[in-house]
Amino acid sequence: MATVQTDGSSAVTSSSTVNNGGVAINVGSSATLLSNRALGANNQTVFGSTVVSNAVVDYADPALSAGTFAYSNNRPTAVKLTTTLAGSVSNTFLRSGASDLGSRRSIHRQEKVRTTRTTTAIRAGYWNIYTGTWSTTPTTAVDNFWDIANDTTSSTSTDQAASPTRSVPGELTYKLGQPSPVSVDYPAKTT
Repeated sequence: MATVQTDGSSAVTSSSTVNNGGVAINVGSSATLLSNRALGANNQTVFGSTVVSNAVVDYADPALSAGTFAYSNNRPTAVKLTTTLAGSVSNTFLRSGASDLGSRRSIHRQEKVRTTRTTTAIRAGYWNIYTGTWSTTPTTAVDNFWDIANDTTSSTSTDQAASPTRSVPGELTYKLGQPSPVSVDYPAKTT
């Protein structure tokens, strides 16, 4: 089997392709196979993905408009340790969310059930498998929650543990040998 070069027509010869070479730091001027690169922090090349501020489409915007976008901090970003963020002072972004007691939840609560009707759109013929595009974008709907206790659906989450109130601070489910578990509410908080 014949081997050709990347142009598709020239044959590979002993002098046509040079695979010996590269770049190294501080190899000196006498190196024959390697290109020399000086030692230093400014020699870092940017490759792969570079963060770009895209204010037109709003994919990536600075969290602090006065700050530097994609700022490389030499210390960790942490509460009580960081005094600047993105090159400027920002006490607002450095606060801990744990101090906001009104927003604190012991259990994560699912707020909405959103479903993108992708399969429905494919069945309707909106997906073109050859171009990889939609003729009509699939719709996204807000669905009802399944209430396992009442065997029905509801528009809001019925999880009492994730959304406690003073009158119903939670629920305890237990089983004492009977076929089905028993669920009882904790007593209301009155003090």
